[in-house]
Amino acid sequence: MGKLICDLGCGQGELANDLNNLGGKVTGVDFSKKLLEYAQSLTDQVTWVQGDAMALPPSFQNESFDIVVSSLMFMDVADHKAVFNESNRILKPGGVMIWMIMHPCFQSPFCLPLEDGSRKVFQYSPQFWKSNGKGTLRSILGSYHRPISQYLNDFMKAGFVLEQTFEPGSEISAQPNEHVLDIPDHFGAIGWKR
Repeated sequence: MGKLICDLGCGQGELANDLNNLGGKVTGVDFSKKLLEYAQSLTDQVTWVQGDAMALPPSFQNESFDIVVSSLMFMDVADHKAVFNESNRILKPGGVMIWMIMHPCFQSPFCLPLEDGSRKVFQYSPQFWKSNGKGTLRSILGSYHRPISQYLNDFMKAGFVLEQTFEPGSEISAQPNEHVLDIPDHFGAIGWKR
């Protein structure tokens, strides 16, 4: 039998479906009914639940999952600490949580690309923001910008032991005096429940 996996903020269900295809017994949770309807069209092999990751439904029992994953959701919730706490609650002892966010250093409204390929960060403090665009995801929903240290410290305070961090794309090496245009778009962490 596969591992019991909870995908928090599963959105349209792509990751949950992939984890199911790899043999996991997956439950996908999202606040959006429309996204879950699309996810259900992908597969009926995943249990799809409409719910709030900050306060999971009562059907999510303590210590019931082996793995919790969350991909690109933490920027969309007001209380990321509550999500870490809920994740810890539903994980079995020794269970693993893997999460990834848009990189708060390089993917924020306060980081602008310069002509030479480098970037300038104008601000790095925690705050809620909305873009000035019309009809875009961030102009409608906005986003919560938080420094990496805030995510990591709150992850550990919620009862996780930090195992590893990762920045996909950061392994690209530049030659001396050469700028690398591909900077990491994402930041993630893996930890286990104490």
